[in-house]
Amino acid sequence: MDILKEEFGTLENLMQVNKGEILKNKKLDSKLLRNIVKYRSYSRIDKIKEILYNNKIQCVCIEDENYPEQLRHIALPPPILFYKGDISFLKMEQTLAVVGSRTPTQYGLYCVRKLTEELSSMGVNIVSGLALGIDSEAHMACIKGKNGKTAAILGGPIDEIRPATNIPVAEKILENGGAVISEFFISSKIYPSNFVQRNRIISGLCKGTLVVEAADGSGALTTANYALQQNRSVLAIPGPINSPKSEGCNELLEKGAKVTRNFKDIMDECEFSSLNNSKDSIEYDIKGLNCEQIAILDLMKKQGNIKIDDICNYTDIDIKTINSNINELLINDYIIEMENKTYGFNV
Repeated sequence: MDILKEEFGTLENLMQVNKGEILKNKKLDSKLLRNIVKYRSYSRIDKIKEILYNNKIQCVCIEDENYPEQLRHIALPPPILFYKGDISFLKMEQTLAVVGSRTPTQYGLYCVRKLTEELSSMGVNIVSGLALGIDSEAHMACIKGKNGKTAAILGGPIDEIRPATNIPVAEKILENGGAVISEFFISSKIYPSNFVQRNRIISGLCKGTLVVEAADGSGALTTANYALQQNRSVLAIPGPINSPKSEGCNELLEKGAKVTRNFKDIMDECEFSSLNNSKDSIEYDIKGLNCEQIAILDLMKKQGNIKIDDICNYTDIDIKTINSNINELLINDYIIEMENKTYGFNV
């Protein structure tokens, strides 16, 4: 994508460039250049938009403002994502990948259900791959935790969810404000390599990747390897030395992955903030408060402890106005200040 922009400028410019000039380019693959010439046309783009609209699928390009920010910075980010649901929460840093065995033990099921629900209750969002076993359990536990949202990254097009038995899980994800996402266009052929390829997206969307249970050579380990390449945190749950399902996790721990015994290990490693002081029961007297102060308190009630830069980003209020109103809220004991210009309710 970057080299295309270097050679031809914006994609809009590419639509206008002479065919001969495209084909004589020496820096790009000749097959790619021929495909650009063959398929570029406004009518084709309109047809694609119509197909997506008819199937209630949305798309976001890497140059769009609502493209997940953390994903932009990986090697080979997908130039376009197709999705159903809401992807806005993926712009938040408070997002964790949870992956593991398709055939977990009772120990693995206990760990993923307990940890993921606890993380969600504290406002951590969960990304996984909608596979059987640990993936689908992570999605459902996140929904049960209520404060986090979950995204399923597919290894095929959105119109062909595999395994089909997890279609109800995908529906639950969407019903609860999450997203189902794929880099593959509708009706694309599904290859086994797709599922390895999509793992870079699972890790790339997140600050860290937690491996719950994984046998030696497991696909979950490829996600962990992608996370390492992307300079993201890798966490693993230790398992019995005689359990084949824990061989991969124990190997990751030997290589330096963060030992994960409870949700606090994850919160500390990924530097997530807790929402435990922003539950729905929090009430405050709005008399005498201006609209900016109410917006700040409402945001804290929703997001929990939050940095001042994030307050500006979410409220779209300038830093000077935010600072002034934060000071008033501090003086009147509505909120408290923590480290690194982070604020939360005074409860």
